[in-house]
Amino acid sequence: METNRNLISRKIFLQQMGLGALSAGLFFPGGLSAGILMDTKTKSPQKVVVIGAGLAGLAAAWELRKAGHEVTVLEARDRPGGRVSTVREPFDHGLYAEEGAAAFSASYTYAVKLIEEFGLERIPWALPEDPVTYHLNGEKIKVGPGDKVTWPFDLTKEEQELGPMGIVQKYIIDTLPSEIKNSDNWSQAPIVEMDQASMVEYLREQGASEGAVELLKNTMWFAAVPGETSGLSMAVSDFGLFMADAPFILKGGNDLLPREMAKRMKEDIKYGVQVTKISENREGILVNTAQGGEFRGDEVIVTVPLKVLKKIDFEPQLNQAKVMAIENMPVLNITRTYLQVDKPFWTKDGVSGFAYTDLPVGQVNVYTNPADANKGAIIESFVAGPSAAVLGKLPQEETVREIKREMEKVHPGTEEHFEKAYVKAWSEDPFSLGGPSWPAPGNVTAYLRDLQAPHGKVFFAGEHTSILRSTMEGALRSGVRAAKEVSERSEKSERN
Repeated sequence: METNRNLISRKIFLQQMGLGALSAGLFFPGGLSAGILMDTKTKSPQKVVVIGAGLAGLAAAWELRKAGHEVTVLEARDRPGGRVSTVREPFDHGLYAEEGAAAFSASYTYAVKLIEEFGLERIPWALPEDPVTYHLNGEKIKVGPGDKVTWPFDLTKEEQELGPMGIVQKYIIDTLPSEIKNSDNWSQAPIVEMDQASMVEYLREQGASEGAVELLKNTMWFAAVPGETSGLSMAVSDFGLFMADAPFILKGGNDLLPREMAKRMKEDIKYGVQVTKISENREGILVNTAQGGEFRGDEVIVTVPLKVLKKIDFEPQLNQAKVMAIENMPVLNITRTYLQVDKPFWTKDGVSGFAYTDLPVGQVNVYTNPADANKGAIIESFVAGPSAAVLGKLPQEETVREIKREMEKVHPGTEEHFEKAYVKAWSEDPFSLGGPSWPAPGNVTAYLRDLQAPHGKVFFAGEHTSILRSTMEGALRSGVRAAKEVSERSEKSERN
């Protein structure tokens, strides 16, 4: 199997691993997959209803409009973006934080195309200059660039010297096949076989110790649930795409991209509309809503998250293969707790504020005022996996109380400087019911094609229908794919 030692430069790799927040998408040297965009006007314009104004729905509507179709977008929330969401309220001091997708990558060809078209400003997602805190196995360690560290895990001598980033380089980056850079070929050898192994199994096959696996689980965003992570998804989405180039964020908030798209299509988007039923007959498609409204179209594109999709009635019913795919494709639960403090008090200890822990706070991220880094700050507890769902079900006051107590172990003084809190449990959000899709071993080959497949005149998009799971680019490209399928079907019907 051909290796991929030069896929990611050390500099870019360090940039990415230094912050490590979960989110955010594959590298095509010449741009998007050939033929994915619709550059010509349709000869058979259709009336298309798009359900959901997340990135997938917005991309579908964007491309359909360009092709000359009539589009109506129905969104249950009062805003666009779905799980791309920047929180500005209730924070003070000019602070804001990302509660959804954390970062883009320069490898996100479709996202970058739109960002440049809209003139949005990109900010590098940089490595913290001050030391990062690790709280693992009861030990608290400050780690700065180049520091020698004794990691509190049963590692080989080489693994101890390598540390978390070096372990990833040795056991993952240096061993992945170069084919991961082309997501269109995910169902072909040699990478399709990777779907049958979990991330843990893949690491073991490369010679990683059990201690190394445990260290990565607590320090790497893509390893939150390593035993339940498809090796294929990890390789293509996390390494072939997101870490194929430098990560970045948008100045002012990542939600500026969906908001700009929605602003340019504002006459076609209806907010506060929750779809309950989709029916197809000879006349076309009828969409019923919880508010008692009806919308008719020639085709429908459904882009809502997996667990929300289960709550929509379809007539005729979805086939068994699609039902099984929707039921069985896992999602990753995420709970994010934000503690606003009066100032970045941790700087007195000579640390950046960022931390990786095996405590209930999970990973710790920091947000400061872009105009004045000393005017207030936000410490975020980022928890992913089974414990996130448990945390998310607690009353907010109890969640905040627990997170503040545990955060004191990472940053003493949290309680003293605390001002207010905000909690986002994605598993409890009625319009999401969980975080991004997160295929377990075997799930990609078992379910992805069925998740993508149309149901009569109903088409499907969303990051869960893309091999680029959990990425903004995957969501965008899935919307483009669905729009192309609708347009091609209308052209075919016209010829017939």
